[in-house]
Amino acid sequence: MVLLIAGGSLAGVLSAGWTPVLGVQLQGGVEVVLRPADEVSDEQFERAIEIIRNRVDAIGVAEPDITRQGNQVVIQLPGVKDKQRAVDLIGKTAELTFRPTISIFDPLDPNQRAAAKAVVDSSGSAEEGDILEDVDRTVSLSDLLTPPDEDEAAATVALLGSTGQTGFVLAPAELTGEVIEEAVATFQGQWIVDLSFNDEGALLFDQMAVANYERQVAIVLDGVVESAPTINATEFKGQAVISGSFDEAEAKNLALVLRFGALPVEFERDDVRTVSATLGEGTLRAGVIAGLVGLAMVGVYMLLYYRLLGLVAICSLAVSGATLWSIIAWLGESKGLALTLAGATGIIVSIGVQVDSNIVYYERIKEEVRRGRAVRSAADGSFRAAFSTIVWADLASLIGAGVLYQLTSGTVRGFALYLGIATLIDLAVSFFFMRPLVVFVARRLVNERPTRLGLNTITEEASV
Repeated sequence: MVLLIAGGSLAGVLSAGWTPVLGVQLQGGVEVVLRPADEVSDEQFERAIEIIRNRVDAIGVAEPDITRQGNQVVIQLPGVKDKQRAVDLIGKTAELTFRPTISIFDPLDPNQRAAAKAVVDSSGSAEEGDILEDVDRTVSLSDLLTPPDEDEAAATVALLGSTGQTGFVLAPAELTGEVIEEAVATFQGQWIVDLSFNDEGALLFDQMAVANYERQVAIVLDGVVESAPTINATEFKGQAVISGSFDEAEAKNLALVLRFGALPVEFERDDVRTVSATLGEGTLRAGVIAGLVGLAMVGVYMLLYYRLLGLVAICSLAVSGATLWSIIAWLGESKGLALTLAGATGIIVSIGVQVDSNIVYYERIKEEVRRGRAVRSAADGSFRAAFSTIVWADLASLIGAGVLYQLTSGTVRGFALYLGIATLIDLAVSFFFMRPLVVFVARRLVNERPTRLGLNTITEEASV
């Protein structure tokens, strides 16, 4: 049964073409270093890191490594397909505001630019919806538009739409993105973003709808008007839709940054660089060679010391290895979980745990044989006590792996995860594979010849 499960799962993942997803050190990727623009508290810093981690997870990056190093955030993204998109979304402030539209202008028309400037300078005192009249002065577009760092919620501003072909003069914001509870991109003839508000947001949005009924309200994200729909109802009950000329990527990106909120910290990019996989490939190659040499030495030692039981140990390692490979490949394909160098280290450590389980059982058998028990009887009767020891030893490894996984982050969690998985596999293989195979060997192959177990001498007590 165990051979069928292990062999079948391995054949399944191989035939499906699934392979482990490699971490940034092994397959390359992008490394981004962010630094706060201003002094921030530790609480704000940690909250910002958590939001960045949520955004990266939502992008679908396998095993990202996001750590704080002093006053910097170092983000490693292995194997991202759209590197620029990932970099852009990571540190984006994503400040969302809802602003009533005072007027719309053509940014290429100098007369309309001048009229829009006059409205802005008057802090929006002109009536909303007025047609902009010609004004006898020249205003450049850069002088008219409000810079992103001056886009204050309480100010009247002039901003461009997402296409850059339409300008908007907007009143102070009546709502911010802090009241958004959920944002999901959906396709309903066109790509839209469905918004859900919290209790406070639902009330405030309805109040804004009443005040601006049948007027345009601009939805502004980071100083850009993403959409300016006309309010066609006075009650929305906590649900709204952002519509516009979105393609699929734009709608999903917008929903993504809205879903996880605005960063409480404004970051500056200290460095963005592509990480080469060359060093990782060399390290992986050296690690694989070292692992194979180590396994060969362990196998030779077990065969020389335990003879036939050493062959059982090698078979147990093979079954565990096939099962673990299948699980790692499945996790990489379905969950995007990557195998990092730290994870590989956890797997190597687990080899010692599995060999120890064999040794505990074998030494118990040898002790019973030295006391005069028949080999068959010793193999049957020794497992209960040996398995109890195996369970407690593996439990210690599981506790260590669990504590590491809960209290750490980044690659250390990968080490803990794979050590824990391999340890659980060891418990299953010890009970369902090692024990029956050892009993089979003792009954059919040893034939009461202790030398085949590596026992060259029998004690006097056993001889009598």
